[in-house]
Order: sequence, then C-alpha cells, then structure tokens
Amino acid sequence: MRLALLLSALLPATAAFAQTVSSYQPLTGSERWDRYWKDTILSPGLYFGAAGAASIDQLGNDSPEWGQGVEGYAKRSASLLGTFALQESIHQGGAAILGYDPRYQNCACKGFFSRSGHAIKWTFLTRNTNGATRFNLPLAASAYGSGMLSMYWYPARFNPLADGVRLGNQQMGFEVGVSLLREFSPELKRLFRLRRKP
Repeated sequence: MRLALLLSALLPATAAFAQTVSSYQPLTGSERWDRYWKDTILSPGLYFGAAGAASIDQLGNDSPEWGQGVEGYAKRSASLLGTFALQESIHQGGAAILGYDPRYQNCACKGFFSRSGHAIKWTFLTRNTNGATRFNLPLAASAYGSGMLSMYWYPARFNPLADGVRLGNQQMGFEVGVSLLREFSPELKRLFRLRRKP
C-alpha cells in the first residue's frame, strides 16, 4: 500500500511545472484553481498512476481484506485516487490559505551537488506571495493529513495515527525524490530524446 501510494503520486507530481528561485512570480487566484484542477481531477497521470499502483498492490495482495478480482482491484484503485485527491486538496488548499506557493522552485545554480542540495532544501521550503522563504507547512500537512485520513477507509486493523504517520513519513521521503526529478527533469528529458533518435 505504501509503495503504491508513492507510485500513484509520481506521474502528476513530476509533470507539475516549476520556476527558478531568481525568477519568482507568485500565482494568481485563477492560476491556483487552474493548477489544482490540472494536478488532480484532470490529470491523466493520476489515473494511470493509481491504476498501475493498484496493480502492484493487487499482486502483493495488500490489503488482503480487500480480496482479489475486480472488486479488490477497484477498492485499491479508489483508495489510491482518494488518498491522492486528499493530499493535493490539503496541499494546494493550505498553500492558498497561507499565501504559499505549491510549486517547486528550480535552482539557478550549476553542478550536481549544488542542485541536489537545493532540491532537498526546497522540498521543505516554499515562498509566500511576497517572495519570502517559508517552511512548506502545506506540503507536510498534506503528506501526514492524507495518510491519516485515508486510514479511515482501510480495514479495521489500520491505525489512523500510527499507520497514517508512517505513510506521511514515506510520502515526505518520496517528495524529496520528486524534487530531485523536477530539478533534473530538463537533463532527463534531453537524455530520453537522445536515446530515441537513431
């Protein structure tokens, strides 16, 4: 279940656009709404990611109480979709309320270690509408909040606090990986384009 949730978030998360810290422009209200819809309900990556992750859970029979077959697969898919929708709603809703930016801030720096350090740092930081650096409370709240709330539709043996916090810890670690992918996505895109050419 944990691995599946992480995988389900990967596609929409890496598809999200970013900007460099030096060229910061805050989001407008309409841009926030547009981003929310494109990152959740309208994101094909969400559905493909949930379907793929549910397949992994189905093969591993996680959670066994949900059984196998179409019904078990449907429960796993719906759970992953629900968890991700909760996570994005908490993240982007909290960011809007606090005036924080939900986007990743790419580094204008050079070098693998500088950019990697920046990616790790900016997983936990964001900017407010004035451009000031702040702790990314909405991201942390979304990881732990969605983890805890999703446990309420899991089988009774799951504990919202213990299992939800464990899922939140895993999600925060995963967010570091997503930040690294976002930071190096231009190079990764070029690499894949080169491999496709004859």
